Formats: sequence, C-alpha cells, structure tokens
Amino acid sequence: MKNKLFYTIFTTLLTANVGLCAEQTHNAVIQSAIVKFGLAMAGVVVSSVIIFLGLTIYNKFFVKTYKVASNDFNILKTPKNTEDAIKFFIHKNKLS
Repeated sequence: MKNKLFYTIFTTLLTANVGLCAEQTHNAVIQSAIVKFGLAMAGVVVSSVIIFLGLTIYNKFFVKTYKVASNDFNILKTPKNTEDAIKFFIHKNKLS
C-alpha cells in the first residue's frame, strides 16, 4: 500500500507536463510543487496568526476573569468543620 501511494505520487510529479522535454518537465514540476507547498504553509501560518490574535482580543474584552480564591477556600486545604465545608461547597459550585 505504501509503495503504491509513493509510486502514484512520484509518477504524477514526473508526468504532469508531458509535452515538454524531460529536463524542463522535471524542473517545472518540482518547482511548481515547491511553490504550491510553500503557499499552503504560508496560508497555515497566516490563518494561525489570525486565529491567535482573534482569540487574544476576545479573551481580553469579553471573558470575565474571576478573582483568585482566598486562602479560606484553597482547594488543597480541607475544611475544619461542617460550616466551612458548606461554604466551600457553595463557593466551589458557584451557588451563591
């Protein structure tokens, strides 16, 4: 399966411009393949930058940041009594 795919791609690259002589065909196909690949990669980079900038702007203006939990509601500390456990539960599940 791998060999068939490799041979198909290789044959397509070599026989794309059949009307030209062998040297021109090989150089033209390789150069056009490199140019197409470069354009595709440039498109990927440009779209990645646009998405990154868009999400950065969105997070800056539209996403509300919450205050850092106080030391009383630290996740690593266990509540000492029932009242603290209830306050922790309410705060953690944002019920109030």
